[in-house]
Amino acid sequence: MKKKKDSNFLMRFFTGFIYVVLIVFSIQKGEKMFRIVMMMLSFFCLFEFLIISGTNTILIKIASLFFLFSIFMDIFIKKGLIPYIICFVPYSIIFFVIQLFSKKYSHKEKITQISHLIFGLVYIIMPFCLASYIYTIHHGRQLILGIFILIWTNDSLSYLIGKKWGKRKIALSISPKKSVEGFIGGLFFCLILGFFLYEIWGKKYWLILSFMVPIFSTIGDLVESTIKRSYNVKNSGIWFPGHGGFLDRLDSFIFVIPIIATIITSVVYLKKSS
Repeated sequence: MKKKKDSNFLMRFFTGFIYVVLIVFSIQKGEKMFRIVMMMLSFFCLFEFLIISGTNTILIKIASLFFLFSIFMDIFIKKGLIPYIICFVPYSIIFFVIQLFSKKYSHKEKITQISHLIFGLVYIIMPFCLASYIYTIHHGRQLILGIFILIWTNDSLSYLIGKKWGKRKIALSISPKKSVEGFIGGLFFCLILGFFLYEIWGKKYWLILSFMVPIFSTIGDLVESTIKRSYNVKNSGIWFPGHGGFLDRLDSFIFVIPIIATIITSVVYLKKSS
C-alpha cells in the first residue's frame, strides 16, 4: 500500500513537472506560443467536460476538427484570437442544428446538451481567452507567470499541509480532502510569495493578488469537484496519472483568471481615466 502511494506521488510530481515546464516555456516564447498552448488546453478541458456530461460523441468529434483547423489558422494566418472565434461560431451553430433535428434525444435532452456546450464555452474557453488577453497588456508576461506561480504554490502547499495536518473539512460533501488547515497554509505561503513578487517586479497589485488567488483558486477547485460529483465522476480524465485530467489540473486557473482579468482591466481603466 505504501509503495502504491509513493508511486502515485512520484507520478503526480513527474506529470506536474512536465505541465509546469510547458506553461513556463510557452510564456517565455512569446504571445503566439502562449496563446496556442492556452487554446489547446482549453479545448482539452472542454472535451473532458463534454465527455463527463454525456454529450453526444459525434458532436465532440466535430469539435476536434474545428480545433485542429483553428490551430492551423493561428499558425499560418497569425490573427491572434480571431481564428478561434471564427471556428467557434460555426461549430456552435452545427452543434445546435444537429441537436435540433436529432431523433435520438427528447426535447429536454436536447436543451440539456446545448446548455452543456454554452456552459463549457463560458466556464472553460473564456478564461483561457482572457489569459491570452492579459498576456498582451502591460507587463503581461510577468503577470501571467506570477499568477501561475501563485496558483501552483497554493495548490501544492494546501495539498501537502492539508494531507499532513488537515482536520477541519471545508466542504465534506463536495471535496473530502479540502481542509481549513490546508487552505490557511496555502494562503500563508502565497502571501509570502506575493511580497517577494512585489519586491522583484515592483507592482503593488501582487500584494492583493497573493491574497485573492488562494481564495478563488479554492473555490474553483470546489466548483470542478461539484461538477464531477453531479456526474458521479472521480477524475475528469486520465491524461495525468496520479492526478486526473486537464480539468483537474486547471480548475483553479479557470476560476482565478476571470477575477484577475477584471481586477487588472479595472486598474488600467482607472489609471487612464485619472
